Amino acid sequence: MFEKFTTELSAKLALDNLNELKESDPKKYDETVKAFIAATKAGTKILKESPEFRKAFAQIHAEFVKYPEAQEVIKAAQKNNKDFLP
Repeated sequence: MFEKFTTELSAKLALDNLNELKESDPKKYDETVKAFIAATKAGTKILKESPEFRKAFAQIHAEFVKYPEAQEVIKAAQKNNKDFLP
C-alpha cells in the first residue's frame, strides 16, 4: 500500500512540476522539450532493437483501444488511412 501511495505521490509531483514548467521560464521549458525529444528517440531505437519492448508496447496499445477514451484516436487513424493510402 505504501508503495502505491509513493508512486501516486511521485506522479502528482511530476505532473505539478510539468504544469509549472510550461508556464515558467521559456529556457527551462525548451530544455524539457529537448529531453522529451531525446527520450522519444531512445524509445524509437529500443523499439527497433528489442522484440521484448515491441511486444510490451503492442500489449499496452492493444489494451488501450478497448476503452472509450481510445475512440478519438481510432477515428483519427481511420481518417488518416483514407487520406494517405492509395
